[in-house]
Amino acid sequence: MTRLVVDGYNIIHAWPDLARSMRAESLEDARRRLVTRLAEYRASTGNEVLVVFDARRRSAGSPGREVIEGVEVWYGSSQESADHVIERLMYESSRRGTGLEMVLATDDHLQRDLVRAKGVPTMSSRVLLAEVQRAEGERSGEIRRRGEGLAAGDRLESRLDPEVRRQLEAIRRGETDARVGEGESATGPSGPPQQPGSRRDPPPRERPRTRWRRLR
Repeated sequence: MTRLVVDGYNIIHAWPDLARSMRAESLEDARRRLVTRLAEYRASTGNEVLVVFDARRRSAGSPGREVIEGVEVWYGSSQESADHVIERLMYESSRRGTGLEMVLATDDHLQRDLVRAKGVPTMSSRVLLAEVQRAEGERSGEIRRRGEGLAAGDRLESRLDPEVRRQLEAIRRGETDARVGEGESATGPSGPPQQPGSRRDPPPRERPRTRWRRLR
């Protein structure tokens, strides 16, 4: 499993839709949109995602670290910028020998050079955007197929006889037919089951009595 580390504000400025959101609405809205899109990427790929933002633009009262929709969100501090947080993470990962399990997404060329020198792969904002868009497409396709499958099942079941639907529902719940055990066996009202193609012989017919006339 890969851990994707995202230089938050760098990506916001690099992605056109997030940059427009930041200008037209607010930086907080752009942050929320970025985290939401990265959550889709995480759900589709199973990779861990960590976004690091600078502290100076952090909302008042917000925690230094939080998890939003499965995405880790870290903020720098007055003593440590987002760049320093990222570099420290990569340094620690490199010392543990897990540098190849991390990927840094940023357009900061200096930071990418420093991180690559520690043996950690990097990607540009354009590559990250392509990866996220691909994951969003796969995710929406999966949801659409699941919805179509449920709709098809509903249409099929709606055409069934009500008694058949009741029996299917009983099977789903693990219930048996209520008639079994109430005096009626599963093989029929009485007697053993007949072999296919056989029929019961009719009862023997009573012979008519012969009347004898007395001869004189």
